[in-house]
Amino acid sequence: MESTHFKHEIFVVADDLGLDEAVNEGIFFALKNDLISGASLMVGGEAFDDVVRRLKDFPSTNIGIHIVLVEGRSLTGIKLSKNHKTFFIKYSLGLIKKDEIKKESEAQIQKCLSAGIRPQFINSHQHLHLLPGIMDIVISLAKKYEIPYIRIVNEPLNIKGSLFRKAQLCFLRFLSGMAKNKILRNGLKSNDLFIGFINAGSLNKKDLQKARELKDKYPDKFIELGCHPGFESPALVQKYRHWHYNWRQEIEILKRLL
Repeated sequence: MESTHFKHEIFVVADDLGLDEAVNEGIFFALKNDLISGASLMVGGEAFDDVVRRLKDFPSTNIGIHIVLVEGRSLTGIKLSKNHKTFFIKYSLGLIKKDEIKKESEAQIQKCLSAGIRPQFINSHQHLHLLPGIMDIVISLAKKYEIPYIRIVNEPLNIKGSLFRKAQLCFLRFLSGMAKNKILRNGLKSNDLFIGFINAGSLNKKDLQKARELKDKYPDKFIELGCHPGFESPALVQKYRHWHYNWRQEIEILKRLL
């Protein structure tokens, strides 16, 4: 019998676990109430220790690693770019060394393992793992640490959004096509389709309906929905105001579609 529970039809992943205690609280609320399938962890986040403590009550939680190369704290001492645009320019010009990226990414995985958390999947902040060269690093680390699944961002272009955001999506779809082939050739798994890029941080009912439509149309495809649920605090909203995220709204959207 086909499940009527949205989470069982789609791989629903909450990103940014560890960013802030208010975000953690919201994500663990979503886990407790079976609103999501799992969460990806920022091991360099300010609230990492809070995650480790909370996970003691959720021993079977599906946790992945959210590799952070921008807008975060480095574990190896390298200087992280302030935003993904600056990172992309520097990386394209060869100003960011791949061995430093590998060292930082591996340190994040090792910190996760040292805390007793074995990641089941990999993605990254701002999807930077899809860039050529970085994807090769991620694949090698996934094989080394037996992490079976890597996210790609193959979102349909017919979702409403700004032209600039759609231009970014076209680039990510191009990168995802190349990445998918590499992932599969290396004996790893990935999603076929993705929802959650165009309206990242402001997921709405239409996004979730689109994910369901895709599942109905392609029942054999593996569909991932990336989301950013969380509770909010004045400090969180102030610090990340440039993200324009609506953490609490995403929880309410997920609740209405149980």
